[in-house]
Amino acid sequence: MVEHPDQVLLDYLDVRNGYAYPAYDRLITNGSAQLVDGDLLAPALIGVHIDAGRFSLLREMLPALEAVADLPGVPLHEADEDHVLCVAGLFGILDEPRYAGRGVRGTVVSKVLHRKRPDLVPLYDSRIFEAYTAPGALPRSTDRAWADFIADLCRQMRDDLQAESEAFDVLEQLAAEEGFPVTRLRILDILVWRTADLWH
Repeated sequence: MVEHPDQVLLDYLDVRNGYAYPAYDRLITNGSAQLVDGDLLAPALIGVHIDAGRFSLLREMLPALEAVADLPGVPLHEADEDHVLCVAGLFGILDEPRYAGRGVRGTVVSKVLHRKRPDLVPLYDSRIFEAYTAPGALPRSTDRAWADFIADLCRQMRDDLQAESEAFDVLEQLAAEEGFPVTRLRILDILVWRTADLWH
């Protein structure tokens, strides 16, 4: 039996169930959109192992990733093409040869950046990949730039958020009323993550 989205969302947001919320989402580092060292450890609270090597590599990337603080103040469902390209551009660092094969890819970077702009920068992992890809639709391969891939992912997520705008209005309000304020982009991630098996 498929659970109603309301229940899926509230189940995830309930601290008693041991999911990443609120530890990841409400982690306090510096209280601003500026990245600091503590933000580089945040992915560990949402299922990504951050060891000393990954932490050091993220610190090397920090000058490029810091641009997250300069992203436009719009949510993804209202973003235009320029906004999408600004988000995607943050992932361009991953295509630099000096970072290839060193253990930090899109999953880690997205989980560092999302907390700083949870309404605009999507989370990315294998479940999001599986939900948003199909043969020939949204390929991710070594031949494709990360920025191009993330731009397409943002466009598809934006389309979903717009197509189901009323449903996300209800879910966002429900979460807030229950004392769990989250953005609709985070809600989309939760629903995809919790219902991943239904996509197969």
